[in-house]
Amino acid sequence: MPVIPTRFAVDFGEVFPLGAFVLGVEPSMAFSDNPAAPKMQERDKETNQLVWTVRALDANEEAARFGAEFKVKIAADYQPVPPPKANGFPFAAVEFERLTITPYANNKGRIAHSFRAGGMRAPGGARAAKPAATAEQKNAA
Repeated sequence: MPVIPTRFAVDFGEVFPLGAFVLGVEPSMAFSDNPAAPKMQERDKETNQLVWTVRALDANEEAARFGAEFKVKIAADYQPVPPPKANGFPFAAVEFERLTITPYANNKGRIAHSFRAGGMRAPGGARAAKPAATAEQKNAA
């Protein structure tokens, strides 16, 4: 029997043509019907890695009418580090790598969607965790 995919790969630039900004990264907590159950961080069903929620802001002003903040889940062994902030700007610009979207109907019958990504980086392909060389390092080279 064929497997029907639930996650669909999308290009970051098609979904967020004006870009996005990171607001924060936090553990994604696993759902439990039992309110007395201890809180546990969610694990990815395919990789068993920890799941992290990245709160982000769509740079498109038109999106603000519908709620510009969105969340992207990333499975990783360690908490993902956002790209550095630009000088004087309160948020870091970000691109999500290997972005997928999962459509679903919520409990009110409304069509909704969720995002997952394989990682995040600074726009333009630069790696988020790689610090820029200082002037002293450049002069030494």
